Amino acid sequence: MVSRMRWFSFLLAFAFILATGACRTQEAAESKTAAGFGEQTWPYLTTTAVKVRSGPGTQYNVIAEIKSGTKVNVASREGEWLKIVSKQGNPPGYIHERYARPTAEPVKQRAAFVAGPYTATTDTLVREGPGLHYKSVAKITKGMKVHVVDAEGDWLKVQSKHGNPPGYIEKKSAQRSPAN
Repeated sequence: MVSRMRWFSFLLAFAFILATGACRTQEAAESKTAAGFGEQTWPYLTTTAVKVRSGPGTQYNVIAEIKSGTKVNVASREGEWLKIVSKQGNPPGYIHERYARPTAEPVKQRAAFVAGPYTATTDTLVREGPGLHYKSVAKITKGMKVHVVDAEGDWLKVQSKHGNPPGYIEKKSAQRSPAN
């Protein structure tokens, strides 16, 4: 009876060691996959319209939808899910890898920011902060002059002539005006 208990204990211990080792191997593989992306992002292009989820799986909520042919920045990979980050300051999201492919394009270097007068190139909203998730506080129409005092990512910080708090517009919605 004692030898059977020892044998059973041995089998349990062996099974535990195997299970623990398998978990560590899986964790190392996942860590290596994520570490392959490092801190930089990689440019991808969506191959179809895709739903962006709050986590890496279909059980997570849809937080946005992206059109086919949209460039996205991939920060990491979790299994078959790509973690994408927004240039507009939106929270990160996840898309399945089958809906995007890496692009061969290098990431473009950004020009240095210059404060001063800008002209709106399209109708755009002024937001409380540098991102689409911030509340809109005003609207600027195409051709309107704005005074830019700072930049954050893809957003320009604009100062009101009427004493209102500063707001933010997307860089793509304005261009530098010649100084008068």
